[in-house]
Amino acid sequence: MLPAKNYGKMLTVISLVLFAGFLLTIHPSVAGAAANFPKKPINLICIYDAGSTSDIIIRSLADLLSKELGQRVIVLNKVGGTGTLGTAELTRAEPDGYTIGMVTFGPLAISPHLMKVGYKLDDFDYFGAFSEYVYGLVCSAKRPWKDVKDVVAYARANPGKLKHGWASHPNALPMLMLAEKEKLDVKFVPTTGGSESETLLAGGHIDTDCRHPSILKTFTEDQIRFLHPCGNKRWEIFGRPDRPTLMEMGYDIDVRSFMGLGAPKGLPAEARKILVDAYRKVSNDQRAKDMVLRIGLSPTCIEGPDYEKLIRNGYKIMGPAVEKLKK
Repeated sequence: MLPAKNYGKMLTVISLVLFAGFLLTIHPSVAGAAANFPKKPINLICIYDAGSTSDIIIRSLADLLSKELGQRVIVLNKVGGTGTLGTAELTRAEPDGYTIGMVTFGPLAISPHLMKVGYKLDDFDYFGAFSEYVYGLVCSAKRPWKDVKDVVAYARANPGKLKHGWASHPNALPMLMLAEKEKLDVKFVPTTGGSESETLLAGGHIDTDCRHPSILKTFTEDQIRFLHPCGNKRWEIFGRPDRPTLMEMGYDIDVRSFMGLGAPKGLPAEARKILVDAYRKVSNDQRAKDMVLRIGLSPTCIEGPDYEKLIRNGYKIMGPAVEKLKK
């Protein structure tokens, strides 16, 4: 038989163990706290090709998320359909928090009006947007054009001869709007990605495109010539305040897009909170903002609900604007 004092200690220990078990039974949240999400690596779907501007940014963001979450965040490139194949792939993933991905304006607000896609706007959990794609009208330096007036003059004198490359629908939209305004017959040439578009431009195989500011560092003016920003601001933050916007040139053209992050709809509440908190922290990190600017996008910060609203509003107004691309 145990001495009385040891017996009392044993009863105390047993009581504490039983009480802890009782707490876990009546308070599932206590047990949930031990789940410690994430327990394994997380996949992050990049919807554009490896080596592209988007891919470089996503990989940098994944590195920051890995450190924040304490698990590897592995980038998977799911390319095709101007970003729609990877976007559809995201919706097919299990909504357990272990697959997240790019939730980007073009494939969501524009592409569904032009092609059959495997998703709806309701299929996503929107974490937010952290960068803005800006576009600039550029031409092959093998062409003598100095501004949009030269481009319009050539297209008008040579119906069907001007070849405009586009890797995603926002790359096509400024030229589409210009062609509609000036009644031009332009040939739109789809490409597999930004790298192919830029290679074709530099080689003179296509005439124009609407590319990101990264092109200023990748190519010289005797390869690809920057003509005009396609948004509402000059490219001052990218070192080219000298070129007027298309709006300044008299065209009502303001085309921008956004890069965001999200997941399949239906995430567990705990996993969602951890992921969103981590995303919010790293996307607001000055290192991330500097990297976005350095790559050639404009840093921004749009919270999840506001980003979802922006995409839904964009979806409503983009339909009529891009109808002509179906032809």
